[in-house]
Amino acid sequence: MTTCDTLGTESVSLEMLQRYDRAIPRYTSYPTAPEWRALDPDAYIGQLTKLRQDTQPLSLYLHIPFCKSMCLYCGCSVVLNRRPENEERYVQYLLREIDLTADQLGSNPQPVTQVAFGGGTPTKLTCEQLTRIMEKLRERFAFDALGEYSMEVDPRTVMEDSGAKLAHLKDLGFNRVSFGVQDTDPKVQDAVRRRQSYESSLETYERARAMGFEGINLDLIYGLPFQTPATFVDTIDKVAAMRPDRIALFSYAKVPWLKPHQKAIPDDTLPSTEDKFRIYLEARRRLLGEGYIALGMDHFALRNDPLAQAYLKGTLHRNFQGYTLALAQDLIGFGVTAIGDCRGAYIQNVKELNDYYASLDAGVLPARRGIVLDHEDQLRRWVIHRMMCQYYIDKSAFKERYKADFDTYFSVEQPAIQKAVSDGLLENSPTELRATPTGRLFVRNIAVIFDAYLQKQGGVGRFSKGV
Repeated sequence: MTTCDTLGTESVSLEMLQRYDRAIPRYTSYPTAPEWRALDPDAYIGQLTKLRQDTQPLSLYLHIPFCKSMCLYCGCSVVLNRRPENEERYVQYLLREIDLTADQLGSNPQPVTQVAFGGGTPTKLTCEQLTRIMEKLRERFAFDALGEYSMEVDPRTVMEDSGAKLAHLKDLGFNRVSFGVQDTDPKVQDAVRRRQSYESSLETYERARAMGFEGINLDLIYGLPFQTPATFVDTIDKVAAMRPDRIALFSYAKVPWLKPHQKAIPDDTLPSTEDKFRIYLEARRRLLGEGYIALGMDHFALRNDPLAQAYLKGTLHRNFQGYTLALAQDLIGFGVTAIGDCRGAYIQNVKELNDYYASLDAGVLPARRGIVLDHEDQLRRWVIHRMMCQYYIDKSAFKERYKADFDTYFSVEQPAIQKAVSDGLLENSPTELRATPTGRLFVRNIAVIFDAYLQKQGGVGRFSKGV
């Protein structure tokens, strides 16, 4: 039987690997997005008004959807655009949404400890447009001087001006940047239509480091066409040599029913399930050897980075941006398709630009989809995210928080828990449920055990594969 070495001490059979390579959620939320339903904008206003007299800090997310071209692996909400006037129009409406949202929060500016720009390609906007957005945010909210302010950056967009835009981000108060690299192999880059030389990525990184950004993250993707365990080692070694503070090592999420452009990637160019797993294992082994700490399902950070410290202290958080610091209880999203997490409710804006503009022209917030979590949802979200973030569940902490015995409450789930124990993924004791070293590699599969919605569907859903 073929085996795949995990951490040098355990092995996973090919049969087990294929069995766990099923379509399952990534649990950036629970309940997951397929369970969300149409939502009246007034329901969102009701959630926002709960914040009016609150002094708890906020996190803000701004979605900038525009890209010059489509990377074939992309699973994000993207609008292809090469006309600057379209971006200017979007910025104007984004400012309207910020004002309309802030009006619902009352006259006292809310304290903000986190701001994240994602996309799309946020750095496709001009320096002047980014300035106007940040000035509006600072006008309507009170920024914490010690907050985390991050920007997703396509290195190709900050090379054209010799680093002027990157320096402008620093001047605007951004202290963290995340660079998309994905893979340094030209053959892989050509196959996914993202041509970006290693030299340009390195130069962008070195400029950001010299400018004094407090934290730099590099995004990589494994499972892309023509990747092999041998070729991806070169990418990992080059990236590790840069010493970024964080590395996100994402599994290619193949969801052609949601992103039809992914059909342009022939299946026979993708690594097999076993090779994809080996690619990840070797990358993980090398990053751990370079002093990085593995966080959750796909993040790595140097020990002194705040994200690694949050993991070590048990405060690591998971949301729509992946793994993050828990600097705020509530998240407000701005822009088309943006998602918020406000007072126990997930809220998502409309997905089409014309609908976004029409809503704001009518003076109505563009939120149209979401779910208000009930007690059961919140309980299971806590369990799932504790496992996804910390690899274990403290049963006494569960009992203290929810006034229920863990094993009794999850009696229906006990056979699935026991199967995971038998497969070597979990250790189950009277005091805790803990993922083994092998179980950490399959933490999504462990989280599935506690997904009540997926249980009702017989464990079948339209998600990316687990491996």
